Amino acid sequence: MEPSALDPLYLITDRNAPPSGDLPGALEAALTGGVRFVQFREKDLPYEERLRLGREVASRAAEHGARLLVNGDPVLADALGADGVHLGKGTVGVSAVRAGGYTGLIGYSAHSGEEAARASAEGADFVTLSPVFPTKSKFSSGPVLGLDAFGRERAIAGGPVYALGGVGAENASSCLERGAHGVALIGAILGAADPARAAREVRAALSI
Repeated sequence: MEPSALDPLYLITDRNAPPSGDLPGALEAALTGGVRFVQFREKDLPYEERLRLGREVASRAAEHGARLLVNGDPVLADALGADGVHLGKGTVGVSAVRAGGYTGLIGYSAHSGEEAARASAEGADFVTLSPVFPTKSKFSSGPVLGLDAFGRERAIAGGPVYALGGVGAENASSCLERGAHGVALIGAILGAADPARAAREVRAALSI
């Protein structure tokens, strides 16, 4: 897939992020604010609960014309009518999913340029590289890269890379300056008091 087809703002769900505890409501506000690329994560939920919540997330994404990826589960992605899957360590590999005939989008969570390059070579359409900045999120653990190291690792990765980890409106443009295709984030939008406004501010920072 051409990088230009990937929206530079990639929102990852976390039902614990919204202060209200209402993930569908916070997501709806974020979509209203301009989010058009969403990863449904929530992989710690039992399958039936994840399916139920996933259906609500998928419905809201579809209403706004947003692309939806499902973390780690191509079968659930198909069940939800999602556009693709997002993989990483501990999930089925990119090459195995492609070998199985999967034609949807594939994202991959990487923590180094070499890991990102391998995923791209196996058929991933893009990767997230994290953590760029300090973050409280358990989803982007590991040594903090910082902008300079992110830029170096991004150059090794080769394909489209989203900066993840502690990213918000205040530093999104700096990630682009280091070669990021876009930014992936959770709390800066879903954890905001006004997710719609937060989404608009991030899009403005990305000049999109």
